[in-house]
Order: sequence, then C-alpha cells, then structure tokens
Amino acid sequence: MCRMLAFKAVEDIDTSWIFALLSSISEKGISSPHRDGWGYAVRGEGRETFNSSGAIFESDVKLPICRVGIIHSRKASKGYTVNLEHVHPFYSTVRGRNYAFCHNGTIYDFASDEGTTDTQRYFEILVGNLERYEPKTALEITSGFVAANYKYTSINAFLTDYENVWAIRQNSERDDTEHALFLYERDGVRIVASEPIEKFGALQGSSIEIKNGESVIL
Repeated sequence: MCRMLAFKAVEDIDTSWIFALLSSISEKGISSPHRDGWGYAVRGEGRETFNSSGAIFESDVKLPICRVGIIHSRKASKGYTVNLEHVHPFYSTVRGRNYAFCHNGTIYDFASDEGTTDTQRYFEILVGNLERYEPKTALEITSGFVAANYKYTSINAFLTDYENVWAIRQNSERDDTEHALFLYERDGVRIVASEPIEKFGALQGSSIEIKNGESVIL
C-alpha cells in the first residue's frame, strides 16, 4: 500500500505546500509510515523527474515551480524488496509522448519477471494499450483487464503526459478506505490524493471522494 497525489494548476505555482501534504500523509496517514521510497514527475518550464529509495518525510528535496505532476510515496507490498528500481513513478515514451505512471495497491501473482513488481507489469500492459488508444481509454482498458483476470486489493493509478493527469480508482472491496482517492479544488488547483488533504493542512473546503470504478482527468 502506498500514498500518492496528483495535481494540476492553471499556471506554474510554488508546490512546497503540495509536497508537504503528501509528506504528512505518508508519515501520519492511514497505514503509516510509508517510507520505502518516493518520486515525482512534474512539468513547469520543462519536464522533471525524481526517484529516491528514502522516505519522503525525511527528504530535503524540494519540488520545482510547476503546474502539473504526480508524486508517489511507497510502502512495499509483502514479498517485494525496497530498492530504487521499484520506486514509482515509472516512465516510458509512446508515439512520441512522454508518460509517467504510479499505482497504489497489490496485484497478486502478476509480476512479469523475477525481481520486478506488479506495478511494473501493470505499466507494461498500459504502454501496449497506449500504442493503440488515447490515455483515458488505455488506462480504463488496462485496469479492466487486471480486474477481470487477477486477484488484487487495488489498481488505483495515475498516468500523466506532463500536460494532463488521468486518475482511476478500482478497488476489489467497494468500501475500501485504505485505497481511496479524493478530489480537492482550490484557487485554480485541482488535486487527487489517497486521503482527504484538508486533514493534513490548513485548507478550506472539503474533498470529494472518487467512486470505486470512476476515472477523472486533471
């Protein structure tokens, strides 16, 4: 189980408060701490990516000024090792477009090769579908295939092309609170996160829970 956050703003913004939110969620949120690595893929003046095997709440790395991105904080599923190769996001280029991907949950008996993870195979299949479909459709087809053919806790995922973010919630248990997604909007910034972010910062308003089986676009 992991924690993750996606955001999109109408213009480049100081994202220090967004970083602080996921850091706090990772340290103090559901099933915390999530300390088995973290990473981000963002777009401001250009694309920037980062992956670390350390804990996000122990990091002195700062997010750049940017307007769109995904951030992931890992808690390794049972049986998986803690190393940099398994840290999300994962990256690929398809039909000339650059993508980054992250996932929250466990898909059982799903890794393609020894030493790889369920998320890496999830992304491999998604990349194949991106060769034929636009991102929203590709993500929905891929998650549907996994849900129909494998045992899983959650196949929640974020996909970004550094201009938009596609998010999907798909849990095996309809009332799963550990693998939820919530949408929050503030001053032209839209955020999807694993937990309601207003619980972890001095924010006005309330998040809206994304329904199981629903996808959204930022």
